[in-house]
Formats: sequence, C-alpha cells, structure tokens
Amino acid sequence: MASIREIAKLAGVSPATVSRVLNADETMSVKAATRSRIIQVANQLNYHKVSNLGVKSPKQANLLSIALIKTHASKGESDDPYFRLIREGIKSEADIWSFRLEILKLGEIRLDQLGNFGAVIVVGVLTDGALSQLYDVNPNLIVVDHYFASSQYDLVHHDFAKQTQAVLDYLYEQNHRQIAFIGGDIEVVDLNGDKQDVLSDVRTIAYKNWMTLHGLLDHCQVRTGNWTMAFGLTATNDLLEQSKEMLPTAIVSASDPMSIGIYRALQLKSIPIPQALSVFSFDDIEMASYMSPPLSTVQIDSLEIGRVSVRLAKERMIDGRKSALRVEVASNLILRESVRKND
Repeated sequence: MASIREIAKLAGVSPATVSRVLNADETMSVKAATRSRIIQVANQLNYHKVSNLGVKSPKQANLLSIALIKTHASKGESDDPYFRLIREGIKSEADIWSFRLEILKLGEIRLDQLGNFGAVIVVGVLTDGALSQLYDVNPNLIVVDHYFASSQYDLVHHDFAKQTQAVLDYLYEQNHRQIAFIGGDIEVVDLNGDKQDVLSDVRTIAYKNWMTLHGLLDHCQVRTGNWTMAFGLTATNDLLEQSKEMLPTAIVSASDPMSIGIYRALQLKSIPIPQALSVFSFDDIEMASYMSPPLSTVQIDSLEIGRVSVRLAKERMIDGRKSALRVEVASNLILRESVRKND
C-alpha cells in the first residue's frame, strides 16, 4: 500500500499537506489544483483512505470530470470497431485517474453546463463554429480524429497520411501501377447532429497526391461514400464496371469493414485475390487475419488514441498546461496474403 511520503513525492508537495488533504482537514487552505493532484495520485496508488475522502465541493468534483461528445451514431460502433475502441480507451484511462466521464448526446448539449466539466473531449468532426462555441465555454478542449481542426485546440489523430503513402510505396515496389482507392467521406455536423458539410478523408487526399507525384494520374480511380461493407461491395462493382478494359491490379481500402465488401464483390465475379487483384486496407480488425486470403492492413491502436486524449485532458485539468498540443499516434503495416507482386 502506498505511503503518505510516496504520494507526497509524486504530487510534489509535503507529507503534511498530503495528510491534511486526505484527512479532509477543513482548516487547511490549499489550491483546488493541488488538492486534485493529491487525490489523483492517491487514487492511482489505490491509497485506502481516498474512498472515504469524498469531494468537498461541486467545483472540485467538476475539476475531475470529462464530457465526451461523439459525432457518430452508437450503431456505427458495432459495425466498425474503430470508434468503439477509441471510446473504450477513453473510459479505461478515465477510470485509472478516477475521472468522472459523462457522454453527451448531440442535440441535447447545453453550453452553459460544459463549463462545469474539467475538460471536454470531442471524437469526430464538428463544424468550426461548434468547436469555437465549446472552446469559449471550456478551453480544456481535446479534439480526436479531426485532422483539419484549428491548432488552438489539443488534437489527437493517427498517422493515416503517412501510412497511406507507405502502403502505396509498398504496392509500387510490388510493380503495381493501376492502383484504385475505395474510401469514406467525413461528415461535418453541428451541435444538433445535423450534417453541414462533407470533407475528404486524409487517406483519400494522400492517395490522390501520391498518384500525382508518381505520374499515375491516368490510373487514378477513387470511389468514396459511407464506411460500410455494403458500400465496399457497391464501389467495387462500379469500379470493375467502369474499367473493364484495364482493371486495377490493386485496391487500397480505407477500412477493413469496407474491405469485406470488396472481397465479396470480387468473389462474386470470380476475380481471385491476390492472383488477379491485390487488396490493402486499414484497421486490422480481428476478422482481418481470418479472411480468405488474410488481409494486408494498417494496424491502428485506437485504444491508445482514446487514452492519449484523457492524458491531455489531465494535463489541462490538473497540471495547468495552456499551450495546445497535436499528438500523432503511430500505426503499423501488417503484410498478409492479400497482396502479391504484379507480373
């Protein structure tokens, strides 16, 4: 069990201060941030008295709370684990630090209440105006999975642009030139959840830029829509129909669930993978290694994305950091049997 001295060392205060805070000494004057840091460290070390401590004021309780705003529907989490794992990462890290986590639904958000939270985490793409409104009432704003948000906020995202280039470089090394791309569009919503705009995904942009730089514009074929297996199938059928004279030798897919649809479309047309057409994807969902053939994909650590967002919130709430940070979480290429060298 942790000692008072161990907690004091980690919290950067004296043992006497720790003792008085953990024993709820009402005569002691201590800054709210210092009190919260002591409680945080004690909870992290499972100090036995913290469960009896309680929080002495609504202001202190709010300091240790996080509002989570998701721009995607909960149903999407069951269809595509990407956002579900981000949420699980947020919850697990919040539990570690004993932060209260409250999920707020678009359309039911009251701006006047957001200032009562220690921080706000937004997962997905809100309009610039909506983010500005949130920031005005709570500057401890962390934006997750939005590459184009203002740098005045803390931003957390994957290295999708770099990995798209890496995937294309690998395919190029395997003698592929007719490389097509199937991806998803990014919906921009307001605080009511109403769609206001559509953005190109960073992978789509990276694909177009790479094909241009390599002089392959004549082979540039892009299909984008929603992030579903059904769209993967439809987009592949359309791609094959429009390019009968010169089929692509490889398809890059922006997500594994869409790749399931791509596989199905190719199988229905008796186009073998990878003998006739290679497929490279993103996500590395559990099913990817069991597909036939096993799917080459970019392994994404969505749990870490969620954890990092909470750590950034902690630095804002507890440590008093003011400067905005942009954190890029690295991913890895997983090579499996869905890609072969083009003859």
